[in-house]
Amino acid sequence: MEQNNFDIKKIKVYRTTEATVFEVAFAIVAIIAWALIIWLVHRAPDIVPTHFDASGKPNAYGTPAGATIPCVILTIAAIVMMVLAYFPRHINMPFKITNIRQVELTIRQLRIAGITILFLPLTVAYMMLGMKTPSATPLLVVVGLILLEFIVTSILIYRAK
Repeated sequence: MEQNNFDIKKIKVYRTTEATVFEVAFAIVAIIAWALIIWLVHRAPDIVPTHFDASGKPNAYGTPAGATIPCVILTIAAIVMMVLAYFPRHINMPFKITNIRQVELTIRQLRIAGITILFLPLTVAYMMLGMKTPSATPLLVVVGLILLEFIVTSILIYRAK
């Protein structure tokens, strides 16, 4: 029986061309998303829906500026994902990572997720500030895509044993 001496704590991640491409793409998507969010805030009425019930109907209202709070939090979460790609020992997977190929795929998963998660603040802002008839459908679509992304990439990472 072969002993696996792989230790993820010894892995150091350095900047690569792939990392730079992901980070530039992240910056472009973030700038576009926030430009659209700011545009939505400026054209929104004085009172907007800020919370929705399970059926997607608004049940709380506030100012357009207050609607940006979840957008800021989601953007910070996306930034954390991009930074976490440089520290794979802190990445929590539902299985043990046992080789460098799994580490590479996990880092790529985080970078893709960081970019994808940037669509959440834009979707939230659109739901609160831009929709004529508020609905949770856009948010459910984006969350569904993110979940599908994590499921597919997790399976690929697991199979890379």
